[in-house]
Amino acid sequence: MLWRMAQDRPDIPMALKRQVLVEAGHRCAIPTCRQTPVELAHITPWAKVQEHTFENLIALCPTCHTRFDRGEIDRRAMLQYKSNLGLLNSRYTETERQLLRALAMQRLVMDERGQHRPDAPGAPIPNLLSYGAVYLPFGTLWTVGNLVHDGLISVSDLHTDTLTLHLTQQGSELVSRWLDAEPLH
Repeated sequence: MLWRMAQDRPDIPMALKRQVLVEAGHRCAIPTCRQTPVELAHITPWAKVQEHTFENLIALCPTCHTRFDRGEIDRRAMLQYKSNLGLLNSRYTETERQLLRALAMQRLVMDERGQHRPDAPGAPIPNLLSYGAVYLPFGTLWTVGNLVHDGLISVSDLHTDTLTLHLTQQGSELVSRWLDAEPLH
């Protein structure tokens, strides 16, 4: 029966595939994963909806896709990942989203003193993150202007050649909600 259903299912149109892949940056849509290559997954199963729509498709790496199909990642979380992608992509540039991802990864591997957590996988990102800060060359503040304007990061060391960026409390809350698949509102 499944074989017959898969055989009868039309291919996802290339324009729609491209739109979903671009939304996720051609990476897994789960913010703590971001692996490549990716596959397109139906958030609500094809068998139930019988159509391909942008709102119901999400880019996932094969591992996360399998975990989703097995129920290890629930549909509610997947819907929230999709919703959060739309919100982040509509407001923030790729540079700003990369900064948020770097700060999110830092949250996973660093303790409150800026030391690498012994139970965390991998090594911290050297020379980029230190004690909860990201350093940018002076004159590049415009690249993260929306994050500053929205109060998600603060800037210090304006008198040097380097800008020091820190997550604000509001920024920390956003990163936590994003990683935990909660609404970003």
